[in-house]
Amino acid sequence: MSPPSAQLYHGSAADYRNREKYASVGRQCPVLAHSKDPLKDAVTMLSSTPAYDMIPPPSCPAWAMSTTVNVGSRKSALAMIQANHTSNLLSDAHPEFSFPIHTVQVLGDADKVTPFAKLAGTTADVAKSLWTKEIEDRLLACSLDLIVHSLKDMPTVLPKGCSLGAFIEREDPRDALVVKPGLPYTTLADLPDGSVVGTSSVRRKAQLKHSYPGLLIQECRGNVDSRLAKLDAPNSPYTCLILASAGLDRMGLSHRITSRITGSSFLYAVGQGALGIEIRDGDKRTLSLLSAIDHIPTRYRCLAERSLLRKLQGGCSAPVGVLTTFDPLPAKRKPLRTQQGSDEEGDEDDEDVRTERLQGLLTLTASITSPEGEEEVGASHSVVVSGDGECEHLGLLVAEDLLAGGGARILAALDRPH
Repeated sequence: MSPPSAQLYHGSAADYRNREKYASVGRQCPVLAHSKDPLKDAVTMLSSTPAYDMIPPPSCPAWAMSTTVNVGSRKSALAMIQANHTSNLLSDAHPEFSFPIHTVQVLGDADKVTPFAKLAGTTADVAKSLWTKEIEDRLLACSLDLIVHSLKDMPTVLPKGCSLGAFIEREDPRDALVVKPGLPYTTLADLPDGSVVGTSSVRRKAQLKHSYPGLLIQECRGNVDSRLAKLDAPNSPYTCLILASAGLDRMGLSHRITSRITGSSFLYAVGQGALGIEIRDGDKRTLSLLSAIDHIPTRYRCLAERSLLRKLQGGCSAPVGVLTTFDPLPAKRKPLRTQQGSDEEGDEDDEDVRTERLQGLLTLTASITSPEGEEEVGASHSVVVSGDGECEHLGLLVAEDLLAGGGARILAALDRPH
């Protein structure tokens, strides 16, 4: 009998080209340790209709030699679009592999009624884990090889044994104003006092109260389709909604966007518009496959943003907004090392000439707004970066300025019992 957490292994017998390799798997795989016919059962386990209901662990030769990489995703329509996009990118980069998608329901999707701030509590880890814990459990149990996340939903401190393997190129990170059909308003500034704005985001609520105190804000949870249905209903209380532009764009709903919200008073959420790919620590095979789709400008921007949020110890329930830009600079050439050990510039066509990792000017602007909008503090820094550590250091610099400028007081108030 297999463990309760075991899942079907959808490998292919074509992964093995001769009897000796099958026999090797049969002898070494712990799944087949008690098999009476390891060779036959190794073939069966790796066929398209496996008799075994347990995947081989990464220590098993069957895992290392398989050309199947199992992709995990939430069940929502947007999550599936994002998972399929990632699977297609990987398939294009590695046509010899298959990337099937497996869905998992998470707590944040199961409860669409409770106001987010109440559901999340006050700690960042609790807030973010609403959209990640159940699926991360599957990753750690080796039922999945990678998870496709909306990066803004990922904790800044991942569970032990997990790490971020890649960042998919970012879509528009700005928030979008979606006005009820038939109404004449096109911007937030157009809305008359008393207009009802639907959102579940603590950040958006705080920013609205700070910049547009005459508006009324009402909780609106659910997936994108259900929120739009609530807005469009004849008896809807909402004048408009604020949603993420990227989600609407990915779902083919860009036509519902009345305007994209810009300006220093309405910065977007950390990681918004980007996809983060979570893997197991030490999984070199999956990390190598992901390197082909890792978008370095997105990586740099999001590492800085996540470093800032980690320092502030904020999560989905913290009113923190960010704005990042990355402007590439000409690549620097590394000097070649001669046989004598001296440095000299190599020939342009020499195969040994290497270039530094993508270098550019990274700018991070951030704000913290009190939940009722009475106070807002901001900070900004720019640095030239060419690696992950420099991006994370930038996040720390901006976070320290925010805390020193009054952000520490705002965040401390969030932790007090109400």
